[in-house]
Amino acid sequence: MKTYDIVIVGGGASGLIAAISSKKVNKDIRVAIIEKNDRIGKKLINTGNGRCNITNADITKEHYYSSNSDFFNFFESFSLNDTEEFFGNLGVVFKTEESGKIYPYSLQASSVLDALRYECENLNVDIFCGERVKSVNKTGAKFSVVTDGDEYSSSALIIAAGGAASDKLGGSYDGYNILKSFGHKSTELYPSITAVKTKTELIKALKGIKTDADVTLVNGKQKKSMFGEILFTDYGLSGPPILQLSQMLMGKGNGAYLEIDFMPEYSYDDVVDLIQKRKNNVFEDKLEHLFIGMLNKRIGQCVIKSAGLNLSDAASLLTAKQISSIASKIKKFRLEVTGVRGFEYAQVTGGGIELNKFDCLTMQSLICSGLYSCGEVLDVTGDCGGFNLQWAWTSGYKAGQGAAKSVKK
Repeated sequence: MKTYDIVIVGGGASGLIAAISSKKVNKDIRVAIIEKNDRIGKKLINTGNGRCNITNADITKEHYYSSNSDFFNFFESFSLNDTEEFFGNLGVVFKTEESGKIYPYSLQASSVLDALRYECENLNVDIFCGERVKSVNKTGAKFSVVTDGDEYSSSALIIAAGGAASDKLGGSYDGYNILKSFGHKSTELYPSITAVKTKTELIKALKGIKTDADVTLVNGKQKKSMFGEILFTDYGLSGPPILQLSQMLMGKGNGAYLEIDFMPEYSYDDVVDLIQKRKNNVFEDKLEHLFIGMLNKRIGQCVIKSAGLNLSDAASLLTAKQISSIASKIKKFRLEVTGVRGFEYAQVTGGGIELNKFDCLTMQSLICSGLYSCGEVLDVTGDCGGFNLQWAWTSGYKAGQGAAKSVKK
């Protein structure tokens, strides 16, 4: 059996910062990270398409989702400025885009992971990879963590095991199961920041096409719009604005629908005027050529068909009513949502272990003394754009500090 003051289950973003922050309280405490993957930071290194969207300049309550109305209290005492200072001390220089997304200046996720890994080495944090936790127990004031390779004893235990999303990058239900074994409860989990499934009859011919557009998701009384590049697929839609909007669906369709505006810079009346002016100058006088130079060819043809017209019809014979119908499809191309892609395709897990049984300052369990948690396993989910990593940094730092102070020698 290996004996430590603090054992951290999970070597991702929140687990790594928890280890470092705990050693900042007292460099002499013994800290170990247990990671089931063959290396730490496997998901971190894939964030931001390999560039690591480390945080965002607009860390506000509006960018997060939780069943606990007081969840934003957990962001106190380790803010965006603290994150910048922490990583600055590790040598990471930030680059802020106009959108508010913040990246390492190197634009390499590996450089962020290296900075965290090297600091763990400098602080003598022991890291054990390739060991999956089989059971966790507490006897008296000591925790016992049994893996498929060894057994660990500690005074404090931090669960930073991540969520169920992206199983190829280490996503699992381990963290939820461990915390539930100590009496904690979880909200319903759902895939978040993922592609959206829709009815596909109208868009079968558009598979593989990318285009910039305004997209609006209407889900009951909720309505939200995003602009960006969308991708048509064989199951529905993907692309940055779609991933962002998927948060509102909470893993379900529920009668929701998407509306695509293919020409957001133009009003409906502008589009009507454009069609009216060009209808008599169309190659071969066929509707299939109506949008040459105006829309992607296949998107234009899809619009014509969805308006109930034939591609071989004469463009010059378009009536005012038909032009209005076509313009409406360009400005509000509606697709019924049938669901979202599953956990294996999601970037993060929505829902999680309920926050009301954790101290918002220390991340310590209110059910089990000495037990702490942080990161994706808890019921806080952020928008795409660095918000989820900021939650990992904030909750992980506080968990490490809280655990270290509880065992401070």
